[in-house]
Amino acid sequence: WGFAIKRGKIRDMNFRRYEELPKESGGWRKFEQPSNYSRGKSLVLASGLSIPCAIYFYLNTKGTVNVNLEAISDWARLHSHHSLVQGMHHAYDVLVNLVTKEQATGEISFTEYHRVEEIYMWLKNMEMANKDVMELIKIGTTHENRDILVAKLSVGQTNTNESRKAIFLEGGIHGREWISSAAVINLLQLILEKWDHRGCDIYLLPLANPDGYEFSHSSRRMWRKNRGRSPNILLNTFGLCKGTDLNRNFPTFWGEDVTNFTWFEGSRLSCAETYIGAHPGSEPETKAIIDFVTQHREELSAYVSIHSFGNVVVYPDNYSDKPDVQSEVEMMAKKLAESLEEGSGGEDRYESGPIGCVRYRAVGSVEDWARHAMGIKWVYLVELPSNEDGFFFPSEEIPRVGSSLLNFLKTLVPEM
Repeated sequence: WGFAIKRGKIRDMNFRRYEELPKESGGWRKFEQPSNYSRGKSLVLASGLSIPCAIYFYLNTKGTVNVNLEAISDWARLHSHHSLVQGMHHAYDVLVNLVTKEQATGEISFTEYHRVEEIYMWLKNMEMANKDVMELIKIGTTHENRDILVAKLSVGQTNTNESRKAIFLEGGIHGREWISSAAVINLLQLILEKWDHRGCDIYLLPLANPDGYEFSHSSRRMWRKNRGRSPNILLNTFGLCKGTDLNRNFPTFWGEDVTNFTWFEGSRLSCAETYIGAHPGSEPETKAIIDFVTQHREELSAYVSIHSFGNVVVYPDNYSDKPDVQSEVEMMAKKLAESLEEGSGGEDRYESGPIGCVRYRAVGSVEDWARHAMGIKWVYLVELPSNEDGFFFPSEEIPRVGSSLLNFLKTLVPEM
């Protein structure tokens, strides 16, 4: 378990060194030159114990294991600079991922939840099948080197310099909210199949936090934050208290009235679920959204953030100092709540209002930033339905939520 060698090349990857010999000589032997990374021997022992245990568990629950040795090699090379303790944490994350992940096929079923690789492969397949109306745009890279992808849907545009209104819809900013990402993906398919949205470009970001989403699948189901390092050197050394709440990391009102003892508004403790980050916009996922939305600021008329759960349509507090604008956003929120209920066939009922009254205020949220920093006209946060399931929304009901979001867009876009 202690080495990864590709095409007979000698590599040093925090493990012991080996060289390839002719087959008649036995195949492998330890390289005589001492390694600069002798501490890796302890990691070899740890992984030698953990891998068989993980595979044994997997074999007794799934029946097959797909191990990508080239992926192991790439991972080891990428993390060769880490300390032993950090290396052990990275090794554990990779091993768990290897034995819990099915091989990606690029096929999506909207009666189950899918992993990041599966979703991205499906998105690329959809782009190839709909080249005239769909474009995938990479807007950034996460801490764990995953792409952050936005799907642009554009119908009837003949002039690239043509000024068009646009809407940005983002989901999955919190890892554990699986229905958020699944509903946005289902919405994408429904738009392509059922809606001619001429005159309006639609930007969809299904996985705003791909690292956190993947970690909630492979290790901790209720993981909320991204997977950034803790700013505390000691905690970071032991791989503890990782991650930032991305919806507390945007520059507008960041850290306002936040202490070590606050929670819903945000927290300055890196171990807390609502940790606001080391500074405004400190996370690559946050930066990616900021840069992309800023670049398209002039065309964006609406920003919608999809969350789970709560059955509400809310908008930022102190939306405008103009009474007519405040009245407009309030009336539109009621219409959108009704459209979601109608789109669900009357099964899901939604409440609407300012976020501070209906839910709770979160400082440094993307909604406050989109409205007060970017000046986007329509800014809403939608908390999807829960019934009694909470974050464990039944996957077989994804199509109903996707249909609700399509009706939501059909109500909002004409008003943009």
